[in-house]
Amino acid sequence: MSEYTSYKCKGCKKEFVLLTEELLYAKVRGVFIVCPYCSGKKVEKLKETDSLKECMSARRYERVNGALRQR
Repeated sequence: MSEYTSYKCKGCKKEFVLLTEELLYAKVRGVFIVCPYCSGKKVEKLKETDSLKECMSARRYERVNGALRQR
């Protein structure tokens, strides 16, 4: 079982990464996944990986006031 799961929002076209462990906990509670940027419910699963660096290598990120932001 991999550690991270990538998702892409169909509304705003942005990608985000979630911990697989948290997703399993959310499914038990009956919670659904929404986009953290636009709160859209239409998200698609991209890939699972063991390394966060591997997830982030395909995308561009920058630091803004100490926080990472996807570009």
